[in-house]
Amino acid sequence: MTATDEVTAALHLLNSARYVDRSAGPPDSLPALLAAHARAAIQVSGADQTAWNGHVIEAGEGILGVAHWDGTLQLDRECILDPLRELYESPGVRQPDEALIRCREALVTVLHEQSHFLGPAGATQDAARAAFRLPGARPLEEGVAEAWAQDHLNEYLDRLGIEEVAPGISQVRSAPSYQAFVPAVRVLTTDLDRRAGLPRGETLRALNRQTAEGQWPLIVDSAYRSSRLPDLVPADREPAVRLRLETTLRNSFDSLAQFETEPRDLAATKSLAAGYRSVHRLTEEIATAEAIFEPPQPLSPTRPTAETLPLRKALSGLAPPTAPAQPAPAHPAARAVTGPHRAYSAAVRQGVVSRSG
Repeated sequence: MTATDEVTAALHLLNSARYVDRSAGPPDSLPALLAAHARAAIQVSGADQTAWNGHVIEAGEGILGVAHWDGTLQLDRECILDPLRELYESPGVRQPDEALIRCREALVTVLHEQSHFLGPAGATQDAARAAFRLPGARPLEEGVAEAWAQDHLNEYLDRLGIEEVAPGISQVRSAPSYQAFVPAVRVLTTDLDRRAGLPRGETLRALNRQTAEGQWPLIVDSAYRSSRLPDLVPADREPAVRLRLETTLRNSFDSLAQFETEPRDLAATKSLAAGYRSVHRLTEEIATAEAIFEPPQPLSPTRPTAETLPLRKALSGLAPPTAPAQPAPAHPAARAVTGPHRAYSAAVRQGVVSRSG
């Protein structure tokens, strides 16, 4: 049987109703690996569920992997399925680093795509798809999936028993993808960890357990609660303040898409700078909101300072200055005339002057 036939047969077996996944022991074939990959992702991530429907098909030309909205996983034959099939041709035999890197890149793609299917209990693909269309959603979700997959790949390989099949695969390294998104995601999530006093990487892990529907709300909630805003903002104004923070961050991340056509290193540099700008804007928005809702401070009574105290002591006991005596009026008769405002009010009371005038 040719390699092409082996892959086709493996997918046919996996997608057939008669396939039974052997849960005992690590996978020992391509169909077993594909059947077990989602369960291992749930175990590593701590997510409640996966939207994967159990089917894997070959991806179209030029596409490495796709987590389709209908729950089907699409994988490229040459870059993903063939290296995974080759894993089980000589299990336990040390392969050249080039072959190990190729397998590692294939497996991180599988984990990345499966990350898109992960979500909290009750999450739906329809809601995730609608949220994915909103500004800043795609850069965030792709960046989170890639950053998390790279960080937790070795744990994933351990769950699947890959190190026993391909010794040394945990030691080699492969270049990460999505460099237009990943650096900015790392800057933002690290900053949120710092604000909330969380262990490094906790916000990234939490985001990976969400679909596109819940990722930006989670970020805004973390930033909001880590500030003084919960103690300052009235309940009826809180949704507007949260929306302002979310809009600011979404707009910052929406601009990351323009870096996708740049060379990898340049894209990473620009993404990193954009990430720091987004954090700076978030800080400014929070500070502005805190200033707006800060209650006015009562004026404190003036106390003698070190400079005025000696003067006060020197003048103590002296009578305050009195106003000079006023000279007698030159025209005493004029004092008999009542002031204009008083005369006006008296005339009104007597009915002499009309208020309409």
